[in-house]
Amino acid sequence: MAARYLLSDPDALRRIKFAQFRKQVPPLILLALAIGLNAAFPRNDLYSWALGLALVAIAWFLFIGLCHRFKQRIPLPTEGAILSPIQGRIDFVRGEGGLTLLGIRKVLFDGVEIRSPHGTCHLEDWVLHLASGAERISFRFAFKNIRWFPEADYSAGKIIGMAVGAGSCVVTFPGEPVLAVKPGDPVDAGDLLVEGQTPPELEPEPILEKFPDLNVEDNDT
Repeated sequence: MAARYLLSDPDALRRIKFAQFRKQVPPLILLALAIGLNAAFPRNDLYSWALGLALVAIAWFLFIGLCHRFKQRIPLPTEGAILSPIQGRIDFVRGEGGLTLLGIRKVLFDGVEIRSPHGTCHLEDWVLHLASGAERISFRFAFKNIRWFPEADYSAGKIIGMAVGAGSCVVTFPGEPVLAVKPGDPVDAGDLLVEGQTPPELEPEPILEKFPDLNVEDNDT
């Protein structure tokens, strides 16, 4: 059977691309100035300067593009699973005061999308929370450049914001959950941190055919 995927919300992807294009305006202006300088003053001693500015502008433009990468689809989350909100690498897993702390480290060129880790997730004081029985699981982010999308869909795996550049996320679990990852593992936004309960497939009930008792009497005629 073909794999099933969750497609990213086009509006969320447009928000990411708009943020990228807005940051790419300065290198485009610099490239235009380099071209204009070479056209207005076509002298050999200025050509090297114009070429250098153009190369800087192109490298700057491409660098910004690499810092705004994202995925258009992810594997469809299983019901009840807790997902990684960001792309990165598992930095640590440790117990502390009856809690389990899991750290995810994001580097510069990792994807920028922040995805909802669970269907019960909600944002409160810039921290993501979700209910787990009587306890709460929290996701705390440390980024210089983070943006939460207004009126986002917090269904599991949906894009709810973006974080540009390096940073980290620390997940706090009550007790000792059975994790699907370990320190050093790479994760994408939307990858499993804790397995969900996949509903078992119901086997069809056996069809019991009842036949009425047939009393056959032989009558002599």
